[in-house]
Amino acid sequence: MDDTKNHYCYIKNLSRLVSKQISKDGHIMYICEACLLRFPSQERLNNHEQYDCAHICTVLPNSETLKKKNWFGQPISNDKIKFDSYEKKLKIPFVVYADFEAFLKPIESCSNDPSKPFTRNIQKHEVHSFGYYIKCSYDDKLSKYVTYCGPNCAQVFMESLSNNLKEINRLQKYPPLPLTNEDKNQISNETICHICENELAKHFYDFDWYTGSFIGVAHESCCSKFRTLRYIPIFLHNLSHYDAHFIVHALNFCDGEVEVIPQNKEKYISFSKKLKVNNHEIILRFLDSFKFLSCKLEELAKNLSNDQFQELRRNYPNDEDFFRLKRKGVYPYELMTNYDSLSLTSLPEQKCFYSSLTDSHISNDDYNHAKDVWEHFGCCNMLDYSNLYLKTDVLLLSDVFENFRKLCINTYDLDPVHYYTAPGLSWDAMLKYTKIELELLTDYEKIAFIRSGIRGGVSQCSNRYARANNKYMENYDTGKPNSYITYFDANNLYGWAMSQYLPTGGFEWVNPNTEFNVSKTSDFGFILEVDLEYPDELHDLHSDFPLCPENICVGNINENKLVPNLNNKDKYVIHYRNLKQCIEMGVKLTKIHRVLKFKQSPWLKMYIDLNTKLRTLAKADFEKDYDTNNIFEYPKLNKKKLGFFKDENNGKIMKEFVGLRSKMYAFNLENKTIAKAKGVNKCITKKMTMNSYKSSLFNKKVQYYSMLRFKSIKHTIFTQKLNKIGLSYNDTKRHILDNNIETLAWGHYKLR
Repeated sequence: MDDTKNHYCYIKNLSRLVSKQISKDGHIMYICEACLLRFPSQERLNNHEQYDCAHICTVLPNSETLKKKNWFGQPISNDKIKFDSYEKKLKIPFVVYADFEAFLKPIESCSNDPSKPFTRNIQKHEVHSFGYYIKCSYDDKLSKYVTYCGPNCAQVFMESLSNNLKEINRLQKYPPLPLTNEDKNQISNETICHICENELAKHFYDFDWYTGSFIGVAHESCCSKFRTLRYIPIFLHNLSHYDAHFIVHALNFCDGEVEVIPQNKEKYISFSKKLKVNNHEIILRFLDSFKFLSCKLEELAKNLSNDQFQELRRNYPNDEDFFRLKRKGVYPYELMTNYDSLSLTSLPEQKCFYSSLTDSHISNDDYNHAKDVWEHFGCCNMLDYSNLYLKTDVLLLSDVFENFRKLCINTYDLDPVHYYTAPGLSWDAMLKYTKIELELLTDYEKIAFIRSGIRGGVSQCSNRYARANNKYMENYDTGKPNSYITYFDANNLYGWAMSQYLPTGGFEWVNPNTEFNVSKTSDFGFILEVDLEYPDELHDLHSDFPLCPENICVGNINENKLVPNLNNKDKYVIHYRNLKQCIEMGVKLTKIHRVLKFKQSPWLKMYIDLNTKLRTLAKADFEKDYDTNNIFEYPKLNKKKLGFFKDENNGKIMKEFVGLRSKMYAFNLENKTIAKAKGVNKCITKKMTMNSYKSSLFNKKVQYYSMLRFKSIKHTIFTQKLNKIGLSYNDTKRHILDNNIETLAWGHYKLR
């Protein structure tokens, strides 16, 4: 410390210290010393400290007018929300798409006991190449590709981007061009601001800063704000899980603040580097394209038509080049361990393309394509092939994302590169399309009340084994009873839920005696805190799927799980529609503690309908995957109806099912086995057989499996080999009966 004198003051009573600063009457306040929230009584404060406190200073929205102003410069309160991000309609002129390649350096390690859990590092990832493509939206001549292979790769990457940023900043801003006759006609007929979409009292012409061309008619205040923002978005596919770890080591290449939006200590949603360019502060904003398009680049590229590969075509106008590169190539990652690997003068053998991560070899077709690419482009060594592979990946990413941008701009009039993730984009698109104004909760007690009713989605396995026997099966046994197994799934269940009547505001506590038996389309609804009795006579009927699940600890595991159970409920927070369903099905309502009333309407339905329609148009022939021999004759009419159930097997016969626990199951179709095991690599589950699951179930076995994963440790990436439980007979969400097949819900009267 410096020589400045410091001292501490003991605060004996926080309420006495702050009450007069907050309220004129100076009455006692019940304040949480951990998060500084205020409560109306000591009882409420005690409940908060016991169950809800996050131990961080919490600031709630309020209805007071703040210094914050909206797009139109008007003071606004922060207890309401509506679309106000008109600047995100502006198409960002420059976007960067990038990728890295790394050596996989082997790490010597000893062997481990395969019957016990273990984790060990087997490879270290060291970056050796980068490539990035600067896409200019208004002049293709300014788009260019930059690449580098060598030491200090991440440092060179940041320095190169910084230099490009300075070049972009020096670009001449063009004065407005003369208006064309078409422009003049548009101006004379236009009555709506093209930016904020409100009526115009006075016309003001809006021009593109970079081209000088006329854009539209707008308010003067809108034009002044509708200008290029001072940041450059840089997209990498799977940035958060991989490439970010290379880049963060080089963020200190020059002065300038670094801002991070973290998921945890190792994974970042986004991060930014601030740079000074000609006395201006410009930001390099790194974003993950996977958070918008959560699919492998290979699959995304397959969905594009030939005319949608505009950046690839621009770089490779020759048909012979273009058609060889529009599919994602293959790369022998595990062969590339150091710079000497790049000196290989011929394409490695097909076996060298094996991936231990996915435990897979490339196909003959993929290898023949790689040979064709090598020969056609005259690769002299693996460095040439690696550079071509890297450039192709970057250009494919740019084409995929540029087409996504075009779709979003045409549909929502929003440029997705302004956003960090797809949910943020979707939220603004919803607010803009619906024009809804939502009231935010300003009372922490109401927030905690509603939050206690949010529990997640139920996942469980009630009956652990079944074998079908019916006339549609090849090995049908007429001497045994008929039995069927079917696999149903709801169409867009979340979309259906979001199409219902949802709260819009007007949250208020009401008398517990208030009549809550209103229709699902009423203008107001209720969330209640109630006591419920689950009568014994319902237990046998409801045991497979009890009402009112709870987050509770079960078995010997000190971990909360969402468990449907038959216990009575105390102070259970529930939506009025669910409560009405419970009562109709025989559950007894014994007491109502609190009732929160709110206004409601189907305000989100129009946005859900829009996206459902767009999805249908994108895949108009949605019955193409439906089995033509649909022998169960399930109606196809409901296959894409929101909230309706469809046959997930598309009419194929399900012969046998084994379920060990939630998200750990397998079933046999006529000619195929489907196996699922949460937390186990897909390459492992593909090799699991029905006998593997049956062995765990009937012999009460725990089976270990070895698999690989990428793991970052202080932003250094390793390939890890881990041995973990893949299949286990134990299921703590249910009480398993002696035959190890049938189960009972916890709380069942037979378990007393």
